[in-house]
Amino acid sequence: MKKIGAKEKALLKYFLIFAGIAGFSQYFFIQPARDKIAQQKAEIQQINDEIQRAYEFLRDLNKIREEAGKMEQQWQYFRNKLPDSKQIPSLLQALATVANQANITYVSINTKPLETGEQQGGLSYNRLPIEITMRCRYRNLGEYLANLKKLPRLIKVESLKITRNTEKLPYIDVTLQVYTYIISSEG
Repeated sequence: MKKIGAKEKALLKYFLIFAGIAGFSQYFFIQPARDKIAQQKAEIQQINDEIQRAYEFLRDLNKIREEAGKMEQQWQYFRNKLPDSKQIPSLLQALATVANQANITYVSINTKPLETGEQQGGLSYNRLPIEITMRCRYRNLGEYLANLKKLPRLIKVESLKITRNTEKLPYIDVTLQVYTYIISSEG
């Protein structure tokens, strides 16, 4: 075996010093930096996940707000179709006007006693029964019923009784039981 010379010893010494410095650097500087980078990457991923969940929540929230807006519009639409007690005379007039538009020859409109209603969605309402009697032709009755749906107030036809008028053909005598709902209070 060959003896190691001074040059080789010096090179070996420098190599060992370099390896020691590299190991020292690796152990005290590089590895902690890598650990810190890995930790920061995990934190960034966690933040990205939270941001993604927030975007999904906002997307769902926007859908919910959109649906709530539609429901609010529907609520206002139906609420506007419910008269208060001050609007009943104009509603009865509208029922008579619809009869005139349908060329109905005789109309009698009578209200019955107010029926206690329910409370829904913070709104209390009562039911007002209205009896409408008329003499008309079948086609005029159909036109009248179609036009009731177009009224600005909610009218529900509860019953319809048709009898043939033997004195004046082709006319029929009709008795309609309808209801409208009246707002009694808002909660």
